Amino acid sequence: MRLILITLPQLVVLAKILCILMVVMCGAAPTMVRSVSLHAVCSGRNVTVIGRTVTAEQRNDSNAAYQELTTRSEDFSRQLYIYAEKSQRYICFNKRWKLVALPKEQKGPMCQFFEMYRDQYLSYRSVVDKTRYIGFNSRGKPIKRPHGRKECFNFMKYNPHVDISHHNSLVNAQMGGMEPREPFPVSRKPSPVTRATKNFLLQADSARDHVQTPPHRQRHLRNRWKQRQNGKNSAPRRRSENCFVQASK
Repeated sequence: MRLILITLPQLVVLAKILCILMVVMCGAAPTMVRSVSLHAVCSGRNVTVIGRTVTAEQRNDSNAAYQELTTRSEDFSRQLYIYAEKSQRYICFNKRWKLVALPKEQKGPMCQFFEMYRDQYLSYRSVVDKTRYIGFNSRGKPIKRPHGRKECFNFMKYNPHVDISHHNSLVNAQMGGMEPREPFPVSRKPSPVTRATKNFLLQADSARDHVQTPPHRQRHLRNRWKQRQNGKNSAPRRRSENCFVQASK
């Protein structure tokens, strides 16, 4: 009797653990799904699913909802589905290896991808063909050929609901309501070309100040100055002589 009383709580705990494991293995436990956006590195735009069309476009108020995606898996393998919530479609390859968006009834192996890391970026490889990746060119159009620029097959995943201004306001409030400071002015050193030009101009100014007038030029200037002085002194005499002549007449 004592043995039963001692082991009964342990059996209850083990039974609960087994029930939880069975529920998880059967797939009845709800999975946590988070909306994300895929940023195509080559085009600098986000993957957008509108109807059957899959492109990469700039984010705005009209297409923001069509850029919210989720990655789902039906088992514990690495095979994922990329689901567009607003359009309620899955990103898939068709028979010609063109990216299309298909409803749930038409999804299949061509809609499954392996999520792989390339340096700091993500890439999505088809489960059916190892040489096929999801990619967009610089204009945001899907790439059909398996060969191309590597950065056109790279993506960055981020949360589309993050508001940077709201985050900054929260951080500002936690710091005691201090207003954000203006960035400090950065002093940049002048380039070698700028320094050489400045030194050349300074040398030219100093040389111009130290240039002396040649001797013949100095004599010419003195003679002209004397002529002007003589002209000023002789002008009143001429006027008096003219006045005397007019009076005698």
